[in-house]
Amino acid sequence: METLNADNHTAKHLAAALFFLLLWTAAQQISTAPLLRAIARIPETMDSGDLLTAAAFVVMLNGIRAIALYLGWFLAGNGLAGLHSSLSFLSWLTPVAAIPLTYFLPPVLGEGIQLHFGIPAVLSVTSVLVLRHLTRHISDWVYKSIALALFVFSFQWLDIIPSLTDYGAGWGELSTSVKTAAGILGREALLNWSGSSVFAGLFLSGVLTTELMVTYSARLADMALLRDRENKMARLREQSIASRSLVEMQQLVHDLKRPLTTILGLGDVIVSGRGGGNTAKYGTVICEAARTMEEMVSEILHEDFRRPVLLGDLVEYVFTQISPFSWRETVSLEADRPVLMETVEVNVVRFSRALVNLLDNAHKANAQSGGGKITLSAELDERSVIISVADEGPGFPPDWKAGSGWNSTGLGLQYVTMVVFNHGGTFRTENLPGGGARTELTLGRAGKGKDEH
Repeated sequence: METLNADNHTAKHLAAALFFLLLWTAAQQISTAPLLRAIARIPETMDSGDLLTAAAFVVMLNGIRAIALYLGWFLAGNGLAGLHSSLSFLSWLTPVAAIPLTYFLPPVLGEGIQLHFGIPAVLSVTSVLVLRHLTRHISDWVYKSIALALFVFSFQWLDIIPSLTDYGAGWGELSTSVKTAAGILGREALLNWSGSSVFAGLFLSGVLTTELMVTYSARLADMALLRDRENKMARLREQSIASRSLVEMQQLVHDLKRPLTTILGLGDVIVSGRGGGNTAKYGTVICEAARTMEEMVSEILHEDFRRPVLLGDLVEYVFTQISPFSWRETVSLEADRPVLMETVEVNVVRFSRALVNLLDNAHKANAQSGGGKITLSAELDERSVIISVADEGPGFPPDWKAGSGWNSTGLGLQYVTMVVFNHGGTFRTENLPGGGARTELTLGRAGKGKDEH
């Protein structure tokens, strides 16, 4: 696709170059005889208005020719440079070499007069190089052409300023005729003032147009970069979700496999007749394992499914889930036995997954600052069970909802918030005074602990 776009740009540049060079050829056919006769009659009328009108027509005719010539070779250079990466030098060499050569061509095209390569021509070639450098990242040739046309047209007004004649400006036949008429009328100062004013206005317009083009192009590039980053972030979020979902699925399958192994093992014992008098006992274990599987499946399929479980069993289930990870040894539990014997009603699969997410984020935070300890603690108040996770990382950024700041998309914390909210609890985060961060969630107490029954 990029190659196709580059080919299209090259073709457009070459087509536009051919058009402007043909336009320049046609402009050479315009007869200057009527204009020269009109200029010759100015000393008879002694009218300053006629002088300014003649000067404007001279600049317009010379401007049409010059703009067509400069744009033609400017675009031809861009088009030739686009044919191959090794030809990039042609973008500046073509106009620099071809434009001066064109000025020295004999006047063989119709009634056109001999071109003069003076100061305006030198300035115009220079403007081609400067504009080419400033707009090198802009592919649209139309905007470049407008800016270049303003520069070239402004330089044409230098040809009719009498005070610049000694410096190589306005040595052509038409320009010389206008300035001669101004000298006869004693209106050289008028041409100096009017030519300088128009030149300044057009030149500033060219500068502003170029600045607007460059600024606009830079903003477009920034927007393209921003869109690219947003697309990458979206892909990363999708990959994170897919990766997280895969890990959770693997852990759920692992958890389901344990009661299933019990069922299959004891079932084989019973079927083989090796159960003896323990068949009823084995059957009870099988039924209990099946109920456990049924509850886990219900928790996976139904978000609002709850079952009572001891807090200690819930914590043990969480430690089982993080046991395959290398950072498991950095996690320590701080909780009194009465707290662990407290009963809570939760969706064990979803709630344990929320706690695993908190522990995983704590590990990522420690990895950022070299921390090595994660503390999982639990305590009671009059109505709630309070579970918290503390780390030794850099702490939460001001807006953790946009991402934890620990090479994370923030999806884990959002999942925790959703699960705790669905359980009727609260979730909060804080940065610790001595460094690190702490996350805390609360749950309502479901009933008396086992030791009090």
